[in-house]
Amino acid sequence: MGSSARAGGSRPLAWSAAAAALLLVACLVPLVLISRYNHSYADDWHYGVWAHLALEDTGSVLAALQAALEQVPKAWVEWQGTYAAIFLMAVQPGVFGEQCYALAAPLIMGALVCASLFFWHVVLVERLRMARGAWVSVACVTCFLQLMLMPSAVEGIFWYNSAVYYTFFHSLMLVLLAALVRAAAWERPRRGALAWSCVLAVLVAGGNFVTALVACEACLVLVVVLLARAPRSAVRVLPALVLLCLGTALSMAAPGNAVRQQTQFPGDGLGVWGTVSQAVVLGVRYLVEWCDGYVLIGMAALVPVVAWAASATSGARPEPRLPGLVTFVSCALFCSSFTPTLFSMGEEGPGRVQNARFELLVVLLALNVVWWCCWAADRRRGRACPQGPVVPAGGDGPRARPSSAERAAAAFSASCVAVLALACCLTLAAPDEAPGEELSAVSAARSLASGEAAAYDEQAWERIETIEGALTSYVEVPYYHDVPRVLLMGDIRGDMDNYINYRLAQWYRKSAIVGVAGEG
Repeated sequence: MGSSARAGGSRPLAWSAAAAALLLVACLVPLVLISRYNHSYADDWHYGVWAHLALEDTGSVLAALQAALEQVPKAWVEWQGTYAAIFLMAVQPGVFGEQCYALAAPLIMGALVCASLFFWHVVLVERLRMARGAWVSVACVTCFLQLMLMPSAVEGIFWYNSAVYYTFFHSLMLVLLAALVRAAAWERPRRGALAWSCVLAVLVAGGNFVTALVACEACLVLVVVLLARAPRSAVRVLPALVLLCLGTALSMAAPGNAVRQQTQFPGDGLGVWGTVSQAVVLGVRYLVEWCDGYVLIGMAALVPVVAWAASATSGARPEPRLPGLVTFVSCALFCSSFTPTLFSMGEEGPGRVQNARFELLVVLLALNVVWWCCWAADRRRGRACPQGPVVPAGGDGPRARPSSAERAAAAFSASCVAVLALACCLTLAAPDEAPGEELSAVSAARSLASGEAAAYDEQAWERIETIEGALTSYVEVPYYHDVPRVLLMGDIRGDMDNYINYRLAQWYRKSAIVGVAGEG
């Protein structure tokens, strides 16, 4: 078959990829623009104060990093065992100057986008031999849904302490899984890549318990699949799996976890059986709740793209089997993500934990779309044995005139993307009290257009100037007012009987900093 025919299916996929990329860029633009008005809060000071003071005292970045590193064993004993997360929290961008905190959100979003692109490239292009158009489409649509619809954008993107703990470690998990899939597919082991997989395993294990648990389960599933299909490849995954499990066990065994449990959630845990039963209940509940119109439209947009790419590469990739079992395992993984907070807190947890679960759900839904489409393409090819075009991995080659089926698939996908974009535009133009505030990019765009974001930034810098210019050790500052929903996690209190005010005062070397009612 000629190269012109082989590339015939690449043009509609390229159109779909372009539309999905534009949709993601449209989502990212307001989120990146509003990041310049972002400011630190609460746990940013709580974990970063020691590195900040060390930097102020010595002027040495190395001294700040050393102070941050010293917080890891201390927190492991006194508060929580998530060793990798503690270090990253302790070096939050505001440590190096409040103006640097504007980099926090772009770093988190950049990590998520890059990790998603890498993950889906390994799965779709390297492993399933699909065209690059399918890869870009899936990666961009999943990123769009995760960023636009996450339950709490302020905690998942803009509040660094929370975002690095959940969204960033979700990104690391995607890179780890992609690296293991790549390693398992090699003819011969590559020491460098295998070593990086082990490093990533240690880091993911030291993050939040939800992501660490899901990563352990996903790696175990990968090992089981490889043992059934390619036992030699399974050996290459085992070192990372062992390190991941050991690191997670080390994090969970920290004495500080018991201290935190008794301090914050005494007697709230559900126990083993209560945790398992409630995890299933909550998993089903949020599966139904989060698979709303936007998510369904996004997945629908991917179906024709993935289906055509799968049909064009049916003879050049591993055969997908048991799609029903894949869906069942996906549901089990999602339900299991509720167990850490149920076991310790007796509930699903705050918005930042929900963000990690929602991000996981989007990835699992897209994986199911890919698996079912590949399975259906193989069954159709087995029955009809069509002489359709074969698109090489990457979809390179001269362009040919698309068939009517290709045009229909591209039109359907483009229509779904257009509906997503139109829905977001309509919510942007709706009144302030409209549900569009739940969409992160829409909310950010409104705050930018109204001047609310700039006004909040001005209030924040005025507060800092008041604190730094105060001649007394006791400082009163006005509360914030009319603040952007996506930026402000909360405010300080009117007394010192809380850790937020205490750490803020320690940050600026004051005895007390309290909030007072000001002019609204």
